[in-house]
Amino acid sequence: MLKNRTRRYSSRTVVLTCLAITILDGFDLLVFGATLPTLLETGQWGMTTVEAGFIGSLSLFGMMFGALYVGYLTDRLGRRPTLLTSVALFALFTGLCAVAPSLEIFGALRFLGGLGFGGALPTVIALTMEYVRSERRQLANGVIQSGIALGGVIVSLTAIVIIPMLGWRALYAIGGILSLALLAVAYRNLPESMAFLSAKGRVEEARALAEKYAVPDTAESAVALAARPSRSEQSSLRRLLGLEYGRATLLFLLTTFCALLVAFGMQTWIPQILRSSGYELGSALAFLLMFNVGSIAGTLFLNYSAGRWGPRRTIVTGFLVGAVSIIVLTMHPPQTAVFVIMVVIGFCTGSQPAVYGFIGVYYPVMMRGTALGSAAGVGRLGGITGPLLVGFVMSSSFGSTGVFITFAIVGVIAAVFIGSIPRAPRPSVKQPIASDHADLEQALGTSSTGKGES
Repeated sequence: MLKNRTRRYSSRTVVLTCLAITILDGFDLLVFGATLPTLLETGQWGMTTVEAGFIGSLSLFGMMFGALYVGYLTDRLGRRPTLLTSVALFALFTGLCAVAPSLEIFGALRFLGGLGFGGALPTVIALTMEYVRSERRQLANGVIQSGIALGGVIVSLTAIVIIPMLGWRALYAIGGILSLALLAVAYRNLPESMAFLSAKGRVEEARALAEKYAVPDTAESAVALAARPSRSEQSSLRRLLGLEYGRATLLFLLTTFCALLVAFGMQTWIPQILRSSGYELGSALAFLLMFNVGSIAGTLFLNYSAGRWGPRRTIVTGFLVGAVSIIVLTMHPPQTAVFVIMVVIGFCTGSQPAVYGFIGVYYPVMMRGTALGSAAGVGRLGGITGPLLVGFVMSSSFGSTGVFITFAIVGVIAAVFIGSIPRAPRPSVKQPIASDHADLEQALGTSSTGKGES
């Protein structure tokens, strides 16, 4: 009885809190795309299309640095403080965008907010995967990452109502205020990584969290590395790039580069591309809304499909269908058809979250945070390239048609990369790679068959 009363939380608490973080992360990240048509139409700070592409890339440039450093910080500080700091960063600097006096300061604030965007995503993925059942990780990953698109839906709906009434600055103020409120919720609900605690020799704290959150199958195995100094001495990054995982790591990075180039290029520019094609601002924002609605559905379904039928075939199919759908836009279909196409394209962008899920189940647990951070960080180069590339192409004679053809080609290339990922190496008997749960059970002094005896 006493044991049951101490279980005040569950893995669902972690999943829902992390989902709330990705929703606000998505709102604050994608708010620039929703406000871009207004910024250009009103001539705010004399912004040109090339400058708009540069500003759109600045937050993604910050994301790259944030994602690259998150692995280093989580190894030393833990996932909880790193995640809370990331939320504080994007909350503060998004809110300050509402009072930015110049284009230069606005761009700097978007860059600084990007540090938080980049640090939050790989951390919530890694933390979520540690607190859910192994067979549900792909689905949980889909739920978490659907928050980015859900944030895009919310910002699109909010923009349609708020911009005509209060102007574009109000959107940034709303994003900052909501994110600061979320910070308090995350501080209360988020636990530390059990793997981090045990690797630091804090096994009792890890055991307490496993009990408090009723973690299925006890918890992750890699905390047993505290008893394996020979393995912990080996750098996770070195293993990622070594003979065992090097080829897969390179292909994951290239895939993420291509996928984020298309995703962030479209997220940033869809309203403006279609606005310049003659649609009203409300209709252009509605296209962005449809894109994000499709993205939510695709993220959930494709991650479920990846867990059920395998990530490789699911992701390849998503990339190829998305490429074909983008090509259809070059035929200038009627507005009703464009709404449907935007839903399909958004659905197919769910392939990228499935790539993160693929990474999460491909690498051993103590490499997982570094692998996700590296993919998210280096892949952000694609996200940076996307808005910049669109800005240049839009200002050229190729226009929107050139943008769509480029995106379709990149989508096909991404499908080839992910299809070339080799099979994951099998754990060696002589040098065992920490596998899910078994080693942690030994480290914590528990077993999945003896839960009721503790």
